[in-house]
Amino acid sequence: MTLLAWVDDLLHDLRLAARSLRRVPAFTTAVVVTIAIGIGANTAIFSFVRGVLLRPLPFRDDGQLVALWTDLPGFGHEGASLPDYLDWKSKTSSFS
Repeated sequence: MTLLAWVDDLLHDLRLAARSLRRVPAFTTAVVVTIAIGIGANTAIFSFVRGVLLRPLPFRDDGQLVALWTDLPGFGHEGASLPDYLDWKSKTSSFS
């Protein structure tokens, strides 16, 4: 099949699809709305993923960042408080 025949078939199929969609406006509207929602959702998800996962953190040596947690009896894990961090920092040279 040559390129010219392929393009001719494609144009024929597009004309047929346009005529079919013109005959049923409710279906055409549903198709257009569905495609618009899909494109919008993909754009929103990609923007979120790019902003959160793909862009590097705005810190120098971001591979050395850690999360500090403390165990509280009866409450489980909680984020460490500033006084706890300051105590840990004064007793060790691991934090900067």
